[in-house]
Amino acid sequence: MDASSKRLLTGAAAILGSALATPHAIAETNTSTNEVVVITVENDVFTGSDNQYTNGVSLAWSSDHLGKYSESDFPRQLANLFSLAPGFDPDENENLIGISLIHEMNTPSDITIVNPPLDEQPYSGVLLIGTSLYTDHGDWAQAWNLRIGAVGPITQADHIQRTYHEWIGADEPRGWATQLPNEPLVNIGYLAGFDWIERETTSGLDWRIRPLTNIEIGNYATALGAGVLFEFGSSLEDTLGATSLGQGLSSAIGVGAAPKDKLEWSAHVGVETYAVAHFLPIDGTLFRDSRSAESDEVFARGSAGVTLRYSKLIASIALNYGGSPFDDTDADLDYGAISIGWQY
Repeated sequence: MDASSKRLLTGAAAILGSALATPHAIAETNTSTNEVVVITVENDVFTGSDNQYTNGVSLAWSSDHLGKYSESDFPRQLANLFSLAPGFDPDENENLIGISLIHEMNTPSDITIVNPPLDEQPYSGVLLIGTSLYTDHGDWAQAWNLRIGAVGPITQADHIQRTYHEWIGADEPRGWATQLPNEPLVNIGYLAGFDWIERETTSGLDWRIRPLTNIEIGNYATALGAGVLFEFGSSLEDTLGATSLGQGLSSAIGVGAAPKDKLEWSAHVGVETYAVAHFLPIDGTLFRDSRSAESDEVFARGSAGVTLRYSKLIASIALNYGGSPFDDTDADLDYGAISIGWQY
């Protein structure tokens, strides 16, 4: 699984590969909504592949509707710091804010080689802190994402992978001496989506189609994406699906959610096309010399997943398949994501 297809853009749940989703369900003000904590794990083991992207872990929190907090509460104080973001107003009752801590590691296909081929994705570790601003504008919704962090040995990705592989008896990763160097990272992303077609049926199986667009600018990723998401299930009004770690949207499966008194589910199928100017896990660091791999500037990917909700628990799994940004013989970038959330 490759980080390149996952975090590229913040968007329909994953501009670069991840479960597609949008921040729509923050829509109607619901006095029973809650704050949510979500843990997300991404790995290529879920798709039975081993194509560059190794692993990603995220811990994310999302607020309740901002209108339920006083000015002295932390969520409102944090939201006020971003009051200049276009389309985001901390005083709007239905808006929300989220924070995420993200760690990812990327490796070439054969980790037993001390000096990997220069045409493969280089070793890299990335650590990011993300802030997400969710806004509902009625028939469409948006999310701003700010990610700040670092790439390089400072992230300790090499030690984490070596230790984990020792625990499970897997091959020792031998090429971490060639990893990308330390460099600060700053990225701003924007996602927008609207309900183009939405139907509620008497059978309880509702569905909708959402066009999506997103953009990412920074030294982690600079890219543009557009796609379409088809969702169906028994609970669409507050189900966002799963998202890719690098989007800073890891908490999206819980954003605007309310506890359920019965088991409810939703599923999604989506496709996106990406135009990429720079993506750090493939193109290397922007301000320091580093390894890099040749890659295509435009490619497409698909995603499918299911989200379950019962009481305060939210669980989601998504599989991501499709085109690879690599222009050599590398396999497509396939990986999966599992998210577990709890409302409180």
